[in-house]
Amino acid sequence: MISPEASDETQALLFDCDGTLVDTMGLYRIGWHQVFGRHGFEMTEEWFQTWGGHSTKAFVEAALPEADPDLVEQVSREGHEHFLSLVHLLEPFEHVVEVARANHGRVPMAVVSGGPRVAVLASLRAVGIEHLFDLVVTADDVPAGKPAPDAYLKAIADLGVDPQACVAYEDSASGMASARDAGIPVIHDVRLA
Repeated sequence: MISPEASDETQALLFDCDGTLVDTMGLYRIGWHQVFGRHGFEMTEEWFQTWGGHSTKAFVEAALPEADPDLVEQVSREGHEHFLSLVHLLEPFEHVVEVARANHGRVPMAVVSGGPRVAVLASLRAVGIEHLFDLVVTADDVPAGKPAPDAYLKAIADLGVDPQACVAYEDSASGMASARDAGIPVIHDVRLA
């Protein structure tokens, strides 16, 4: 069970978006299956579970390793457009959103996502929680997306906090590796909550 209140020593709470704050993975699974199918890649559930938490670029490159950069960009855009057309169907993960609501105004909070800014902001707005966060860092804001630590490092720097005093909330192995490599000692796997 995730404790809703941050401890007195906590300087910031850092939340992944997809699969952590917002139940986006089902829509992504459907959309990417269709998009990849049009490009000759049959996405399995096992493959999606392995690659689902990575940045979009890494995700598409893993599915289409022979694709040139223009095709990677095109396929990425197709996947995001499909997702955005369905964003109104999203639901929040209330057990995680409860943590954000309980700490709003008490401790700085950021969304730290491997997704593109347009999709992350659309997801947060769709479930009515964008206002809870002081900062949103996405794959668009850093040189390398998850599992690289860049997004977490940027959030920590922008908030001006000590990574050792931060708590991260994640749902994927790549996201947890990203937070861990940024020096965050407490990482909640929200799937276990």
